Amino acid sequence: MDLVYKIKTSKIKAIEDRLKNMSLAYKLVESKDADLPALVDGNKSYVGYYKMHQYVDLLDREKEKWYYCDC
Repeated sequence: MDLVYKIKTSKIKAIEDRLKNMSLAYKLVESKDADLPALVDGNKSYVGYYKMHQYVDLLDREKEKWYYCDC
C-alpha cells in the first residue's frame, strides 16, 4: 500500500501512525503532482483524508475477522 502525499502534514502523520499501529505494510510516496493525499492499495485509491480514514477503519474491522491457525 502506498501513502501518497505532496507535503507531509500532521494529518498525513496521523494516517501513517494508524498504519504503523496496525502493522500494515505501506510505503510513503512524496509526489509533487498529488493534489490530494491518497492511499493506493493495488488498483484501488482512497483519495482525501476522510476516505483514507474510512479505508483504515475498514481494514481495522477486517483484522478482527482474521484467525490464527497453528497448522
